[in-house]
Amino acid sequence: MTKNITLVQAQEMQAGGALFLDVRSAEEYQAGHIAGSISLPVERLADQIAGVTGMAGRGRSLLLYCSTGSRSRLAAQVLQRLGYQKLYIIM
Repeated sequence: MTKNITLVQAQEMQAGGALFLDVRSAEEYQAGHIAGSISLPVERLADQIAGVTGMAGRGRSLLLYCSTGSRSRLAAQVLQRLGYQKLYIIM
């Protein structure tokens, strides 16, 4: 399941344990990012997601953020192929 949500909705979900993933480049992340987000560029997502989600793994809600939504949509496709189902794109 992939759903578009607002930043306010994402922050509420984050307070409840959802993981906030910034899928922009490391340089974009360092230039400025949402508090509490984890930098995981979409290019490295498939290789590094298991280490980021920890024990909760595929059952955890993942909040995906980029500057335009295109990399978030790509990240959601990659994550769905890997078995993640609770995916939210911040618009």
